Amino acid sequence: MRSRLTAIFAALVFAVAFLAGCSSSDESAKDLPDAATLLQQSSETTKNQTSVHLRLTVEGTIEQLPIESLEGDLTNVPEVAAQGKANINFLGQRLEGIEFVVFDGILYGAISAGGQLQDFGPAAEVYDASAILSPEKGLANILANFSDAKSDGRETLNGVETVRVTGTVTADAVNAIAPQIGATGPVPGTAWIAEDGDHELMQAKLEPSSGNSVTMTMTDWGKPVTVTKPAA
Repeated sequence: MRSRLTAIFAALVFAVAFLAGCSSSDESAKDLPDAATLLQQSSETTKNQTSVHLRLTVEGTIEQLPIESLEGDLTNVPEVAAQGKANINFLGQRLEGIEFVVFDGILYGAISAGGQLQDFGPAAEVYDASAILSPEKGLANILANFSDAKSDGRETLNGVETVRVTGTVTADAVNAIAPQIGATGPVPGTAWIAEDGDHELMQAKLEPSSGNSVTMTMTDWGKPVTVTKPAA
């Protein structure tokens, strides 16, 4: 009898522990903010941002986008501009630490690391990093054009607690921020949005095809940035 009672008691303890674990997991999932609301809030915040530090990385191959990685500062006050360094693959040749400036829509770049900046014409024809801050074409527009969005977890990025939101982004929004991607249909996207405060966008990822993606990581939102037009 004693052994039977012990077995029953053990089974009850296991059942209670199991149910408690399920309850905890369910509550954790329910606790995530609504994805659509979070995207809307973050889009409005992003529209009003005037500057940001950007780190962009390309995984895999996006044929018309020669950039492998890029890091720099972007601003739209008093004019739209950007500056930084990039690693690119140009005609099969890998170039590292190439300085660039985008000023008044024109891309200035150095052919070699530490070289003199030269006028390469309209930035949009190569890659216009400054467009990322555009309310109509940039990250705010990406956030506003998510479909089938869901909050599926939390991650800490650069010390900020974020909610990871997944879904798809319209082809028009993807091509507006990076025409070189040439999207023809909805593109899988992920946004990491600060859970607290003004819900700043901390990271965004677009995956135009399997194994090929562009990830943009943002820090220092609103920190003053000064970009000087290169000498002619």
